[in-house]
Amino acid sequence: MGSRRIGLALALAACVAGCQKEDTAKPQAAATQAIAWRHGDVTDALAEAKEGGKPVFLYWGAKWCPPCNQMKSTLFKDAAFIERTRGFVPVYLDGDSPGAQRWGERFGISGYPTVILLRPDGEEITRLSAASAPTRLADVLRVAAGRSISTEALLEKAQGDPKALSKDDWQLLADYDWQNDPRHFSDSARAVTLLDRLAGTAPDPALQHRFALLALVIGAEEKDDKVQLTAAQQAKTAELLPAILANPAEVTANRQELSYAAAPLILALPDAATRAKLGGELVGALDRVYADKALPIPDRLGTGFADIALADGKVPPALLTKVRERAAWADSTAKDAMVRQSAISTAADLLHEAGDTAGAKQLLEAELKRSASPYYYMLGLSRIAEDEKDGKAAVEWARKAYEGSEGPATRVQWAIEYSKAVLRLTPGDKQAVERSASAVIDELGKNGDGYYQRTRTKVAAWGKLLRSWSEKHGESAVLGRFEARMADVCARQGEGAASCRNWAQAG
Repeated sequence: MGSRRIGLALALAACVAGCQKEDTAKPQAAATQAIAWRHGDVTDALAEAKEGGKPVFLYWGAKWCPPCNQMKSTLFKDAAFIERTRGFVPVYLDGDSPGAQRWGERFGISGYPTVILLRPDGEEITRLSAASAPTRLADVLRVAAGRSISTEALLEKAQGDPKALSKDDWQLLADYDWQNDPRHFSDSARAVTLLDRLAGTAPDPALQHRFALLALVIGAEEKDDKVQLTAAQQAKTAELLPAILANPAEVTANRQELSYAAAPLILALPDAATRAKLGGELVGALDRVYADKALPIPDRLGTGFADIALADGKVPPALLTKVRERAAWADSTAKDAMVRQSAISTAADLLHEAGDTAGAKQLLEAELKRSASPYYYMLGLSRIAEDEKDGKAAVEWARKAYEGSEGPATRVQWAIEYSKAVLRLTPGDKQAVERSASAVIDELGKNGDGYYQRTRTKVAAWGKLLRSWSEKHGESAVLGRFEARMADVCARQGEGAASCRNWAQAG
């Protein structure tokens, strides 16, 4: 797996850890219970929290999101967890619900799923990392229930005097979402500096290793699809990984970073013998995680990405067989529809990364008939076709994905993916460029007052690509027509109007 995938994998796949064993399609003990969600109405939830003196448990997700479905099928059905939420005002905020993108802007949310705990006055207590949210959330809820200190105050305390941090402070920091907090860490260097400081002062080795590993993962630079490490980072990697891999409990606790980010760090080490030794230790440790039946299917499947990445583009037959066996196991074991949404996407990605493109396509195409969100898998098929240099098929799948997508924010995002595929793969097809770009503008026009953080970021990247296409192909007149249409759309975006007007220059 190339280093370009680290951030994507951690954002989309890392948070599939759950609290349930293998899916057996049997009803859980909590089947007659449910979390008392307030669906979408954050204002009322905050008012209720203030009146009752309860903190708020805010969950931000999407129907199509694989790790969101994993959380719904495991953690949100767990009786002990449901009971823990009674001490909170729980809010379920779907990214496609009215006003959701505005709330995402307010709370600095950019990825699905995100879990944020808020004080009754609306100030953030903490946000959960994708890797730790499902397995650690019950404990974090216990800690957060009686907290009055805000995230800002906790981070300030950590920066000022880490030795003054309490046991609960350390727990919240260890489980914090360091990679998905644009409000506090838009500059990754700031996060790395603080993580290094925490690694040097944490009260026990496991916490020291946790913070040091996060600092390495976030701080690693990428160049030409490869991780580049400084001499200090190389030394830290060679020292840190053996310490973590020697402790099964730490391997389990850090399994997401080890599965998706450790292999590129190892490949960046200069000594071949060290790379071979650490690579073997990593694969062995993650094979034991895969064998742990207490972990959910996608979490176990994800361990295979490190094995593939260490092969560095030369997957041997034995490894390909291993990957195929694990994908087949997931396909036959995941029976619950929500579990499959997460498990199948992971299994197909694993096959594709290992070089079994036909197997990946077969798995995804079969799932189109089963899934409630087939458009998600269509984008996967589009990306596979693009990797196969079949631009026509990639664009066609992207178009189908957009046309089948549901929900205002999702349709904007899928329209953007469709248009970007056209701009990348068939830039000479002027009609296709205009048709796909018009789809984006049409969807934005239907989604008034929705031009906030997640949408704004995606539109900015698309606008930059469209402007580049216009300049390269001498199509300023086409861009001018889009700018005129966007001016009308932006005028109806409420508070987002100002940033919307810069759509083609930002990014």
